[in-house]
Amino acid sequence: MENLASINEKIKQMAEHVLLMLKHTFDGFMRHDQDILAGVLKDEQNLNEMEKNITLSLVEISKGKITDIDKKEIMLMTNIVEDLEEIGDYIKDMIERIEIKIEEKLLFSEEALNEYRHIYSIAETGLLDIVNALKMNDKNFAKRALCDGEHVDNLVEKYRKFHAQRLISGVCDPRAGNMYLNLLDFTAQIFHHTKVIAKSILEL
Repeated sequence: MENLASINEKIKQMAEHVLLMLKHTFDGFMRHDQDILAGVLKDEQNLNEMEKNITLSLVEISKGKITDIDKKEIMLMTNIVEDLEEIGDYIKDMIERIEIKIEEKLLFSEEALNEYRHIYSIAETGLLDIVNALKMNDKNFAKRALCDGEHVDNLVEKYRKFHAQRLISGVCDPRAGNMYLNLLDFTAQIFHHTKVIAKSILEL
């Protein structure tokens, strides 16, 4: 049976896997490259397997004789794994929208593209902090993940208003509007999950 130290190493690998998925999804979005996106979908399947295997191992350990400290650690590790898997789900949702965008040749305005780049950069930075916190066993990165960046919900609300103004003025293609709003929302949810993971890391 595995121990918590070996499972912790697998969680680090899972976090790195999710970060690469997010980066590759953004790359596929910017390049309009469906091959890159198809690769991320395969990575998402691998992520689900990671989540399943790690969770089963944690459940198995919890059935043995463990201390209260171990119980708390198992609970927090389970939470981290679940949040990482949920980030993978949002990435999958993003890919579905991006693939439609590519197939229908829908384009974002330059303003919308810059706004999305901004939201994405905040989410990626937060996830990178999570990866570094886990890999280096340094909770300062988790603290930074909780403190860095503008409040994403406020940004999404602001960018939604800008988008509505562009629609009214005819700058944006209405067909691409839902794609843009979906990407904003999904990326914001990824950011929120990084915050939850950071809180779990600080309790470990």
